[in-house]
Amino acid sequence: MQVLYAISALIGLFGYCLYLTLQRLVLSPIARFPGPPLAALTYWYEFYFDVVKRGQFYKEIERLHSIYGPIVRINPYELHVRDPDWYSTLYAAGGRRRNKSEWFVGRTGGQSVFGTIDHDHHRLRRAALNPFFSRASVISIEPLIQERVDRLCEALREYALSKAVVEMHTAFMSLTLDIISTYAFGESYGLLDKPGFSPEWKHAIESMTESSITNRHLPWVADTLSKIPPHLAAKISEPVSFFLGVQGKIKTQVEATLAGKPGESRGQYRTIFQELRDSDLPASEKTVQRLMDDGLILLGAGADTTAHTLAVLWFHLLQNPDTLAKLTQELQEAIPDPHNPPPWAKLEQLPYLRAVILEAHRVEAVITVRLIRIAPNEDLQFRDWTIPAGTEVSMSTHFIHLDPDIFPNPHEFDPERWLGPDKSKEKYVMPFSKGSRACVGIHLASAELLLTVACLFRRFKFELYETTDKDVEITWDGFSGGFRPESNGVRTKVVNAV
Repeated sequence: MQVLYAISALIGLFGYCLYLTLQRLVLSPIARFPGPPLAALTYWYEFYFDVVKRGQFYKEIERLHSIYGPIVRINPYELHVRDPDWYSTLYAAGGRRRNKSEWFVGRTGGQSVFGTIDHDHHRLRRAALNPFFSRASVISIEPLIQERVDRLCEALREYALSKAVVEMHTAFMSLTLDIISTYAFGESYGLLDKPGFSPEWKHAIESMTESSITNRHLPWVADTLSKIPPHLAAKISEPVSFFLGVQGKIKTQVEATLAGKPGESRGQYRTIFQELRDSDLPASEKTVQRLMDDGLILLGAGADTTAHTLAVLWFHLLQNPDTLAKLTQELQEAIPDPHNPPPWAKLEQLPYLRAVILEAHRVEAVITVRLIRIAPNEDLQFRDWTIPAGTEVSMSTHFIHLDPDIFPNPHEFDPERWLGPDKSKEKYVMPFSKGSRACVGIHLASAELLLTVACLFRRFKFELYETTDKDVEITWDGFSGGFRPESNGVRTKVVNAV
């Protein structure tokens, strides 16, 4: 009898595999699209490159395009397109509906705006956040940003006196975390005041973004880790333990905000979560868990990408003395008093500063992750291909920013490419994506970048310390691109202070 059961089970398994093969390779609405049959058949193809080989699927996608052309099927349900002029079609604005992939977002976004799958639900949640990240709102909190930049300058002055080495990525992440924590909760985490700029935060956020890959393929791992008691988590993994502590801190802050009276403020600024509490969002959108998820995403997104961009910009400027000299001259003319910088709006008008930051966005191509969109009620036309409504389709700005057909010598840091009269290529630099789901923090990031670069290079001189281009080379995809494991980051010495 046991033998009969085993044979029945094997026949059932064989039948299921045969059905799955027929369904995915022959009957699927995207069966006719080019791509390797193994990728079309199973997610294990992607699992191998992203989990086993640690974040290498983005490179495999690039290789597949070199074989199959500008549109390729990369897994059972998804097409990837490589054509910069089609970007605005997929990442559309206005009334064109775009959902996210539930499988791809997985446990990463939870109930946050980032993790919201449905287009209309996202619009509801995004509409509540938009006012806090508008240009006018960022201008209103510019004193907060400037105060934190000034605090970073004070800390760097101490490094100048001690001649100690500072790792700039960590320093910049402490800056951005202090800003977003104050704006979100009315309480700075004070990382700029801690020794070494509190590198454990950087490690925890990087681990959180990297874990999103594993969570996508093995969601039970995240579910299991979230239930581990803190004392056991500390023994298993320091980053996991630290992250669970961050979750607990955010939960306490959200609960305190929700317990407050409508209209009250904490500190000088009305915080994001006070405004969400008092908004006309339905009660189901104001639960502790949902606001916790928004808080985690705001911290992660508000800290990592801007800090990463600043760090690699520091490397490229210090590695290119002529470029740095031109920037320094422009800053000296625009800021006669280094301790009295002009506002963000004035800094935006400095052509060389603007070119330097635009080139930093391009040459580093920080966002390596592909962003999946689904047009639920619209067939999409890509050249001669009709993509059926409901199909998962993705593109990658990483490839666009480094496309040699658009940008000659794409890996060369060259701000001069942005100073001519032709501005047509600027549309191909999209660090914040486009459309209805573009990054909400574009204005905040812009203000942080401009104020930080202007103030620090006007007040200090830096030199690289045992840092080469290999230390800032992106070698794996963890949403934002990760440096090689042996990299010590962008290390500098502060050699002079004004």
